[in-house]
Amino acid sequence: MKNFLFYFLKSFYVPFKDRLGYVIQHPHAIMPSAVLAFDTLMAFLSLFIALYLRVGDEFLDYSPQFILKNMLVFALVCTSLFYWMQTHRTLWRYIAFEDIIPLSLAAILSTTLYFPLMILIGQQESMPRSVAVITSLVLVILLAGPRFLYRLIYERHLYQQRRHNAETSVPVLLIGDSDQAEIFIRESLHSPHLPYHPMALVTLNKEETGRKIHGVPIAGHLKELMTILNDYQHDKIPPKQLIITHKQLDSESRRYISQAASIYGLTLMHLLHHFSVDILEE
Repeated sequence: MKNFLFYFLKSFYVPFKDRLGYVIQHPHAIMPSAVLAFDTLMAFLSLFIALYLRVGDEFLDYSPQFILKNMLVFALVCTSLFYWMQTHRTLWRYIAFEDIIPLSLAAILSTTLYFPLMILIGQQESMPRSVAVITSLVLVILLAGPRFLYRLIYERHLYQQRRHNAETSVPVLLIGDSDQAEIFIRESLHSPHLPYHPMALVTLNKEETGRKIHGVPIAGHLKELMTILNDYQHDKIPPKQLIITHKQLDSESRRYISQAASIYGLTLMHLLHHFSVDILEE
């Protein structure tokens, strides 16, 4: 009996895992219409959840027809606003907190428009007015949660690809913990085919030693560069390049970095702080 249940559940899990892997590898498979349908379903369920959170066991006192009618009306109002505000066209794999603002605004506006309809519907039965407020909060969670979960899964997939290509990546040590260093690390993590593997950062601020940027540790201060490089020489894969990411370094610091790179046989590079474009002629 246990073996039967195991293979029965496995028959559902394996196809689901394959479909999930396909969606992650082909993010464009998630069409805006599917996202709009998903958001509509979340709106449909949010009122149900909010009502239960508000009244608890008294939930059974309401007739199913009354609850279903309110859920349908609220879902239709939300769908109209979602379509009008185009919230379903944001790519989930790049979702950020800035994208939650229109989602939250759509949830609040939907609740505001639904509130007079809720009063109109509740002639025979009526729900507490606070349900509308709770519904907006629940809706934001139901809309934002799956989006961030998808991004986490997507980034995890990129991280696995990055580990798979780690043998061909060049281990580098970054000099400076500026915004440019953060951009370089983020680009390296999100681009599996970029041939760089940031091992650590060397900071110009002693107070930031021991902290991390996107999982890359800040190994120490610039004055400790020789010691840091000496420690990494005992690793299985020591750094092969030094990349200066800080814009403003004095000449003494540059000579010190150049000397350290020469002693340990590392290639010294400087991160360009601009991008270039060119005109393509037909």
